[in-house]
Amino acid sequence: MFSLASGCYSSYKDGRAETRYLPLLKDMIKDNSVAIANVDPQYKEVTIKILGVPVKHYEVNYTYQVNGSGPYSGIRALSTQPTSAEMPLYYAKSDYSYSSFEPEEDIKRITAAASSRSRLYWSIGWLVIAVASTYGYVSEAMAYLKAKKAIKDAEEEAYRRATTY
Repeated sequence: MFSLASGCYSSYKDGRAETRYLPLLKDMIKDNSVAIANVDPQYKEVTIKILGVPVKHYEVNYTYQVNGSGPYSGIRALSTQPTSAEMPLYYAKSDYSYSSFEPEEDIKRITAAASSRSRLYWSIGWLVIAVASTYGYVSEAMAYLKAKKAIKDAEEEAYRRATTY
């Protein structure tokens, strides 16, 4: 349970840390810095059920070049199935290695993740449950050891009385 709490907290912290990419994503849109990405024809379709509703995304490998430098490569999850071997890709002019197929969607996702505290609350909840269960386990162990010691003391007292004349 401690690992669940730690995992939820790490996820919360990672979501907050992604906000450093927001200026890069906004600059991509403002500058309209677009390159052509060569998408690998082999992609992975991933289906996740959220509240019983299947949600699909597609993981693609891609490479691209900017102003003769590169090649840069990456793996991205797309909300729609790739339709061609070449796709427009936004890149950051300040860091060519940072890119996005859907910068608007990335901005929405990062903003939502940064403003949501649900993972933090889950972390706190799991931590409380873990501490309570640990306390319960230790209490049970202490009660067992006290009972065992009481039985041993009673047996020793009975033996002492039986052997003393």
